[in-house]
Amino acid sequence: MPLSTLLENVAGVYATLLAGGTVHILPSAQVGFSGSEFDSQKLYETLANTHANTVILIPELLKALVLKLESGAQALSDLQFVAVGGAHVATHFLNRAKHLGIPVFEGYGLSECASVVALNTSVANKIGSVGKPLKHIELMFSQEQEILVKGANFLAYAQENLTQSPEWLATGDIGYVDDDGYLFINGRKKHIFITSFGRNVSPEWIERELTSQPAIAQACLFGEAKPWNTAVIVAQASANIEQIQQSIAKVNLTLPDYARITQFVLADTPFSVSNQQLTPNSRLKRDAIWRGYEHTINAFYAEQDKDLKHGLL
Repeated sequence: MPLSTLLENVAGVYATLLAGGTVHILPSAQVGFSGSEFDSQKLYETLANTHANTVILIPELLKALVLKLESGAQALSDLQFVAVGGAHVATHFLNRAKHLGIPVFEGYGLSECASVVALNTSVANKIGSVGKPLKHIELMFSQEQEILVKGANFLAYAQENLTQSPEWLATGDIGYVDDDGYLFINGRKKHIFITSFGRNVSPEWIERELTSQPAIAQACLFGEAKPWNTAVIVAQASANIEQIQQSIAKVNLTLPDYARITQFVLADTPFSVSNQQLTPNSRLKRDAIWRGYEHTINAFYAEQDKDLKHGLL
């Protein structure tokens, strides 16, 4: 990752040097970055030629590496630890990476917490979670299930006055810790929407369930002030409409009624940085996606309103 990313500094550079290792810092173009474009072949060649045994990736880079190896590229046998974070990683992709011999481990952190908060490891790994909190970290949850962190927190950002920060940092993320001590992230507190029945829905929760299905590559859920939810779906290249419908039906069986997907729209193109529907660290730009599909989605609700008017529902 670029050195402007704190995680790359802390875990990629400092930790490696403290362990007596060697850090290969190469020009962005050499590892595949050119503006908003990305060349997976260059990333693969860099990892192979440097015999890298650790690397930090965002989900889109992991996806590119998985696809490269699935296309027949030689396995990267030197890799011992691949950390991935910045956004949720679909469980089926983590399983595909594992099948290819990529030792990938999902984690979670914030700059305000000096980066890493929780991380899966080779001795404690539960796919779907972001791992167990580091030893110096304490977690607590608010009534709204927002994750509060106590530990090596920053006092403030450089432009602010350096006054003592609150003992517990409110992360803005909602989640829970299971009985085995693994942390799960359900989504961002600010992204929660309220249906017309007054039920709170975290879209990331449903989107995670959708993208755990092999037929669905990406998903974005909408339902603010509506009686039911609509998803914009990016299908995997080999998936057809029937497979998408079956996947949604399968997910709906695991969800409470207020969280289920009633309608879906097939996206014209994948969400990406180039079409401004994805951030550089693979997070959905919900407003941009909404603008691209709002007419289709609103037509679904308008059709329901018409049916209600005529007593059909």
